[in-house]
Amino acid sequence: MPEPLLQLANVHAGYGETVVLEEINLELSQGQCLSIIGRNGVGKSSLLATIMGHASLREGSIRFGGRDLTRMAAYKRCRAGISYVPQEREVFSTLTVQENIDVAIQPGEWSPERVFDLFPNLAARRQNRGNQLSGGEQQMLAIARALVGNPKLLLMDEPSEGLAPVIVEELGGVITRLRDEFKLAILLVEQHVKFALEFADSAIVMDRGRIVFSGDSKTLMDEDELNKFLGVVA
Repeated sequence: MPEPLLQLANVHAGYGETVVLEEINLELSQGQCLSIIGRNGVGKSSLLATIMGHASLREGSIRFGGRDLTRMAAYKRCRAGISYVPQEREVFSTLTVQENIDVAIQPGEWSPERVFDLFPNLAARRQNRGNQLSGGEQQMLAIARALVGNPKLLLMDEPSEGLAPVIVEELGGVITRLRDEFKLAILLVEQHVKFALEFADSAIVMDRGRIVFSGDSKTLMDEDELNKFLGVVA
């Protein structure tokens, strides 16, 4: 049986002296998509940050593509094939759309022209600066910038946050294409639970820095079942 693309084993992590995540175990195969849901402040974003190398690993191990990432710097994880779309988007405000994309290019199939085909709105605004874009356009740019890093794994943190419903629908279509057409492995943290569960066959629910459910998304489609996990008291 092939080794999982991503494997976290007994991960404890946090920031400074504060431990945020405890006993995290998960596996993700090549091309698999996993949604991460839970209430605010339970460690969902911290889990992505830990995988990316932005939080301190206290215990356990992280493996990606057969390599141990435990002590690997964040920029090396990016070069190894992990791209991150942060909740804050972190678009370079004084750079143009084209420049924002150019700074992230790694060799591979995802070129600037390919992401402009995926996001025609960005193609029309490639010479606009980051601070001249709407919130939806900034989110598109954050995803485009992640893609030109040519990842095997895409980490997405609340991509729909603060966006109008019509833009959320458009982004949902793009993310679905990345899953179906381009076969990217995706870890998705998403506030819209219905979309998160419909998007990925598998899901985890987090509470107080721990995984309290890991399994088939269909299980959580039942409202009583979902409320049971979202209301867990450790």
